[in-house]
Amino acid sequence: MRRSVFFVVTLLLNSQLFAQTDTVRLAVTDTVRLVIQPNQEAEKAYNNGNSLLQSKKYNEAIAAFTKALTLKPTLEKAYYNRGLAYAEAGKTAEALADLSKSIELNAGADYSYMLRAQTYRNTNDTANAMADLRKTIEINPKQAEAYYLQGLIAFQGRDYIAAIDHFSKAIEVKPDYAYALNDRGSAKMEIDSLNDAIDDYKKALAADQSLAFTYNNLGTAYRKKKEYKNAISSYDKAIGLKPDYYVAYNNRGAAKVEDQDVDGAMADFNKAIELKKDYAFAYNNRSSVQYKKRDFQAAVEDCNTAIRLNAEYAEAYLNRGISKEMLSDYKGACEDYTKAAELGIKIAKQYKSVVCE
Repeated sequence: MRRSVFFVVTLLLNSQLFAQTDTVRLAVTDTVRLVIQPNQEAEKAYNNGNSLLQSKKYNEAIAAFTKALTLKPTLEKAYYNRGLAYAEAGKTAEALADLSKSIELNAGADYSYMLRAQTYRNTNDTANAMADLRKTIEINPKQAEAYYLQGLIAFQGRDYIAAIDHFSKAIEVKPDYAYALNDRGSAKMEIDSLNDAIDDYKKALAADQSLAFTYNNLGTAYRKKKEYKNAISSYDKAIGLKPDYYVAYNNRGAAKVEDQDVDGAMADFNKAIELKKDYAFAYNNRSSVQYKKRDFQAAVEDCNTAIRLNAEYAEAYLNRGISKEMLSDYKGACEDYTKAAELGIKIAKQYKSVVCE
């Protein structure tokens, strides 16, 4: 009976795209931009709405803007700001209606097109979002956030080349745009352009040294290059900035596994689990350390937990099968190899053919 030696360590690429930049923040239209209106009561209600919106009192702000619009129905900026308040309060349909009214009253309201695009994106209506972003750029070619949001949509659609192009346009407009630099680096990493990704992450950090997620991403790029010391150093900086950054602990643990620091890896996976009890990736990755320590039963138990948290976790089935095989549980190993193969792990078919057939 052949003994299995392959063991999968699943590594979480926590691109900033999925953790930190799900929204593009737009400024509240404030009193500096206010055109003095004949109806002073409408103006007073509008300004009150702005103050409430800036204080994140969204329902109160909505009421104030509604009062302003009752007094002066053509107050376009009140529609925009009430739309923003609705969006922040999670009232998407109302937000879209107000932003559309703002555009009806002012065809050049690039800020309304921009916020409506963001609102469409939040409902997964990427076609309308992209249409509004193109209109935003047509009105205001210097709107860096519009190019950036186009990049996010392309990235999440896994069109990484298009994402790089959009992020690059945002950076042309705003060279120190740290988020766009970070996310362009993540798109480059997805196409295995690792040196260019590292360069972008470094530029993002030069623009803003407080971005813990960028240090995490930089660490992942170094890890992919097998530069484990640099990877660990980058994860150290991420954790230094954000001590509860469980993703960075998990990823640093993965780098330590590959750098043959088994005890250090175990400590990092334990910390990740301490910070997030339902973190399936860390349980699966800790099982790899248990395996290296030849504690196959503990490895099985960690995989059990990972699978309980994510019933479709293909790598955890494979890893559990390998550990079960080492415990001479060939029936259980076969079942896990079969499941891993069904979930798309190609090498599981080879394991199955040796152990089960």
